[in-house]
Amino acid sequence: MRVVVHVGLTKTGTTHLQALLAAHREPLLAAGWLYPDLGPGTHFRAAADVRRSAHLLGLDPSRVDGAWSALCAEARRHVEGTGGDVVLGHEVLAGATTEQAVAALAHLDGLDVHVVVTARDLGRQAVAHWQERVKLGDTRSFATFEAEELRADSGRDAGPDAGGVRPRFWHGQDLADTLARWTAGGATGHLVVGPAPGAPREELWRRFAEALGVPTGPDGPVDPALPVAGNPSLGAPEVALVREVNRLLAADEPPMSTEVHHRVVKRGWAEQELAARSSTPPRTPADLGPLLAAATHAWLGEVASAGHLVHGDPTDLDPVLAGPDDPPPDVPWPADVDPAAVADVLRARAAGPAARRSRLPWRRSRPH
Repeated sequence: MRVVVHVGLTKTGTTHLQALLAAHREPLLAAGWLYPDLGPGTHFRAAADVRRSAHLLGLDPSRVDGAWSALCAEARRHVEGTGGDVVLGHEVLAGATTEQAVAALAHLDGLDVHVVVTARDLGRQAVAHWQERVKLGDTRSFATFEAEELRADSGRDAGPDAGGVRPRFWHGQDLADTLARWTAGGATGHLVVGPAPGAPREELWRRFAEALGVPTGPDGPVDPALPVAGNPSLGAPEVALVREVNRLLAADEPPMSTEVHHRVVKRGWAEQELAARSSTPPRTPADLGPLLAAATHAWLGEVASAGHLVHGDPTDLDPVLAGPDDPPPDVPWPADVDPAAVADVLRARAAGPAARRSRLPWRRSRPH
């Protein structure tokens, strides 16, 4: 009779795992496992409630307040009423402070709580994190992101008295610190290691299911080969295009709201249309290897010392980096696209439903 709280990390296959759980909700329930559904965005809204970050995530605060307690109440009803298990969570939870995590898990007091952190090598995480920030409105080049975040980590305790706060990348990707924050109240910690490139598609689910205690194989309740939604990635030229479009939109008066940018630019354009273009993905430069490897090895040492359970091969967290012939992450945007024209279409889509299906002008009309 367990409640498993999956807290991220971001860009570690969390969307894929959530989609598998949602697609197999009925067979999981038949096997004794509840993946709660209290309406659209159940787990996202609950995580935003824990973080008190509705406004940053483009959510209506009135639909977020109380979402976490409602989710936990549903979990408790299942565990105490049926003797079954529950899995819930969202990657937004990874950034919670220790105080927020302890307060969140207090809603599950008296139950056997297990916290799962999924992690992936920092080489792939660096470019994925940068790209996700761009989709959310950032205009920084990878070179600037590298200088301001990747090479600017002053440690976990870097508060205002130490010259600022820890860069978001390191706070969000520190797997050992995330486990420490979420197990501070006594929950059992699990680290699920994301498979290295080239591993079978089903391997991430197998490791995650091992942490949950859900059977795998032909008789398991989840078919990991089922095509489900993921978080689509962009090629390096497309990331450059989004950066430039963000720059143009940011100059508007008034600027596009966070909620509208999420809906129109990130989800509607970048993830549904732009991701369909095929181009070379960005890769983290090799000279960042020593920095990323040192952090990874230190974190794994902390995980071992804390006694957290590890699922998968820890060497799969060795940073995956660009090869000698790979281009840098910062490249020009696609030659057939005019960012100004794209920005005009996105403004029109944001203006109202009648314009939301406006066609994008892929033919380039202005010099780069």
